[in-house]
Amino acid sequence: MRRLFVAAALTVLVSVAGYSQGYPKEWDEFLTAEYYFSLKHEVNKAGGSGAECVEALLAAARRDIASQIKVNVTTTTQFKDRDVNGQAETEYTSSVSFSSDVTLRFVETRTYYDKRKKTGYALAFLSKQDLQDIYSARAKKVEAMLEVAEKAEEERKYDVALKYNYWGLLLNSTLPAADQPDFGGEPAQWHARSSIERILDGLEFKYTGRSPEDNLLGLMDVTFEGEPVTSLDYTVNDGLGESAVLQAREGIGVIEFRANMDIRSVDIRVEYTYEDESISDPEMKLALNEIGRIRFADAYKTGVPVSMAVPKTKRQLKKAQAALDASAASSLAREINTDFSKTRFSGVRDSVYYVRSINKVLDGLVAKDYESCRDLFSTEGYDIYTRLLNYGNARVVRRGPLKLINFDGSVYCRSIPMIFSFGNNYKTFMENVVFSFDSEGLINDVTFGIESESLHDILSKTQWEDDAKMVLINFLEGYKTAFALMNIDHISSIFSDDALIITGKKVTRTVIEGGIQLQGEAFEYNRQTKAQYIRNLERSFRSKEYINLKFSNVSVLKTTRGTNTNLYGIQVKQDYFSSNYGDSGYLYLLVDIADQSRPLIHVRTWQPEPDPDFGIYGIQNL
Repeated sequence: MRRLFVAAALTVLVSVAGYSQGYPKEWDEFLTAEYYFSLKHEVNKAGGSGAECVEALLAAARRDIASQIKVNVTTTTQFKDRDVNGQAETEYTSSVSFSSDVTLRFVETRTYYDKRKKTGYALAFLSKQDLQDIYSARAKKVEAMLEVAEKAEEERKYDVALKYNYWGLLLNSTLPAADQPDFGGEPAQWHARSSIERILDGLEFKYTGRSPEDNLLGLMDVTFEGEPVTSLDYTVNDGLGESAVLQAREGIGVIEFRANMDIRSVDIRVEYTYEDESISDPEMKLALNEIGRIRFADAYKTGVPVSMAVPKTKRQLKKAQAALDASAASSLAREINTDFSKTRFSGVRDSVYYVRSINKVLDGLVAKDYESCRDLFSTEGYDIYTRLLNYGNARVVRRGPLKLINFDGSVYCRSIPMIFSFGNNYKTFMENVVFSFDSEGLINDVTFGIESESLHDILSKTQWEDDAKMVLINFLEGYKTAFALMNIDHISSIFSDDALIITGKKVTRTVIEGGIQLQGEAFEYNRQTKAQYIRNLERSFRSKEYINLKFSNVSVLKTTRGTNTNLYGIQVKQDYFSSNYGDSGYLYLLVDIADQSRPLIHVRTWQPEPDPDFGIYGIQNL
């Protein structure tokens, strides 16, 4: 194979020497061993324009560059294929075209047309060092993905773990063998694959009965090795077709039954590719499109027993309720409630009133008679409730076990699982909804709860005051909900007027000559004022039907600046979904809770990937 490269180089040198006087002299610096290059020339005998002539030559030059890179990747990959099984060899073979295609994004070009000689010249070139830098950056990206996946698995967020293990697996397969990283003491390729297989093998779906709130909803326990999942995505095939992507939360999964249809079993496919979520990552999107889906047999859970029977008699209803109470999801809810009980806020006077109020609201939701509970809300609370109803088609999954918490003059009712679907959306979201009552007993806020693992992490901080724990939980839930409901007023209110807001993005250096050709990637950080940030956010909201935020790898640390001892740094991996946009990145918030009724964000940073120089923004580098 080494002879092939020598022969190719000699061919290029002879070809270049044959017409070296015709192209611009400054091109010579790119016609060296430090570059992959292709130089094309042709006399314009067809009579077309000079632009058409050089455009055709440029296309041929780019094809040549692709061929050179493809040979390079294929050569190095062959050594790897000797060490792995046939499945891996298939993946590498299919990834060769992708690896050259994506690298073409970084190829620079030059064109020149000699009007006197009617001859066109086109040069495409890529620095070998730049190519190596591309591979190094891609390897770091693979490592970052697998790190997110590993932490998500610890939090039982198997949707996130599967997504980033799979994406890391695909992206790793586009690298030459010498550039593929290790992770966890083994090749990243093996680590990602074995993690996916282990998770899929341990997942179980068990039907627990009809939803007491909706006869067309079936409930399932969704567990991993017997423990309730925090989050997972899946689809259901009832024999007539596959459902939209459904979301399991805190061990609860749902099946949407068709009316007047009797089925005894369903097939479930666990989502792990997340092709639709790659919209914000062109490199990943191209990998998913070009390589194709790698099939994991354990993602398909076939013949899961279900029942269409609706309990009617008292005995049947009692038995159905007992099954729900014994479910893994109910056990997890009780475990979370126990965490809250360890704080000083668990005692609530007149709990019957609050439970009765919540039941009346849920009755109205189930019957779609939303005005029937209007008197239970404050003006502000009903506005937020209306926003929630407009968020999507809301359906109650079940009622409890509830947890009432008394904090700072307010009573919080946690957590009612509800699902939200959208007319043109492929996915149904499940949220644990939290209602809060003011001192007059009126509902003044409705929020989407954060996941059990994040709750447990905050509530288990024995060195923190209970007040601080509750303020941070309320803050995170309010932040998430404000974005989901596109409540710009609330978002504006939680930023200090002099907040430091930094948004990072990967950018490319560009050369404009016959179009834009991408050369290399770098990170660019833009600082915005609060007014600029809110204005841009408001403009973005106008074009979206819905927004959903998914948090993982949540870390909350207490910090001190000068005499201020009420600062907390919140670092989180955030996946952002909307009807026309999606992105994934790292969010950092520095929050001041000195005024517990009005926590303020002093610093907000967002970056798509860890920076190659300093990693992820946090307390240590701000």
